[in-house]
Amino acid sequence: MEQPRRNVLAGLGAAASLAGCLSVDGVRYPDEIESSDESNTTLEAGTDEPPTDNSTDADGYASDLIQLIAERTQAIVADVVWFAISYPRAVELYNQAIDSVIETIDTVRTTIHQPTMPTAEMVDRLETVGYDAADRAETAFEPHFSPVDLLQSRTDMHIPSLARAARRNDADRFVEELDRMRLSFFQIQTPVYVSRRFSRNPIHNRLLDRIVPHATGDVLVEVAVPTRRNFTTLAHEPYVDEDGSYPPTFTADPLPVARRNKLRRRLGPVVQPSGRTEEVFLTFATRPDSVTRQRNVFRGPPGDLDGTPLYIQQYGDRATAREEFTTTLAAGDTEGMTSISSGVTSATDSIKWHRYYHREAGSDRTNLDDFPGVQYGYLLQAGPFVFATGFSGDAWEERTRWQGELTESWLFQRVD
Repeated sequence: MEQPRRNVLAGLGAAASLAGCLSVDGVRYPDEIESSDESNTTLEAGTDEPPTDNSTDADGYASDLIQLIAERTQAIVADVVWFAISYPRAVELYNQAIDSVIETIDTVRTTIHQPTMPTAEMVDRLETVGYDAADRAETAFEPHFSPVDLLQSRTDMHIPSLARAARRNDADRFVEELDRMRLSFFQIQTPVYVSRRFSRNPIHNRLLDRIVPHATGDVLVEVAVPTRRNFTTLAHEPYVDEDGSYPPTFTADPLPVARRNKLRRRLGPVVQPSGRTEEVFLTFATRPDSVTRQRNVFRGPPGDLDGTPLYIQQYGDRATAREEFTTTLAAGDTEGMTSISSGVTSATDSIKWHRYYHREAGSDRTNLDDFPGVQYGYLLQAGPFVFATGFSGDAWEERTRWQGELTESWLFQRVD
């Protein structure tokens, strides 16, 4: 005998929790939904417009917003790809720049055998190589990080003492300062220092600011670019080491292969690799706090934070994205368009997402596989980008406030 739907759902609560950040919680049924909930405001069924990136709105406002979203997304994806592909080489060039300083210090030191041997020319040489290293390091990392002041300050710290010792023919003091200079450069070259000062795990440079512009201290973002060396990482503000404070411990990699594959299965025909140049997975979760009691600290994989997923596909150009987006819409069904702002007061309320659904091979609702399951989600095209979010076996009307920390993303920010 078939159980009532609510009883089935209640019995499967534990199973639903296993979906982690790839499922959407907060199920509510039509008689429980407040009519004022902005996230469910939509066009009537059967009034779907042709595939659109909102570029033809009469007032032109949505067109500007869509263009802004595309530009911001381009910057974000470019930065993510830089971390995935170019970051290791930047670190290598940074280390080479510091090596040149250390090698010069060692060379100068081996020539000092008499009190009168330190010279002003040696000091000039050390200053030149220090400033040159700063420029090389800056070139390697810019515009993602700026190490120029770091290296220049190390040079400026020691040059005056070296110049005085050389002028006074004080070889002993000169050599002592050389050793100090060498140590100060060596300390900013260690793997621990580099991984913290120029961090890509977690990322907390301008990329974090671009992803969650006004909530960098509140949101934790998982990032994955599978086609770029299978790169995955976290983006969030780092935790401060303090006595009596216990930061969270993440016991697994962000967005591993199994979770990405599960999300792709939920997305179904949304995944269109033809003509695609980048594929980016993001999830948005509340950043867990440090705690004063160790028993209360978060410990587990990032997926246990149940972040809201956002799937981004970038294509070679806007026309290719439109073509693949049209293919996706034809492979499923749509039911009007709606804002997904969840009450966020923002100009982005004028941006409407397609309410999209498709049928999959099996059901994730009853575990009986009696009927094909249906996945409901939201789609948007902006320039060469196609976005997908909110995919769930629960229909749009049966869940509210599913967006979570996604509302802090660049997709929901005001136009300045």
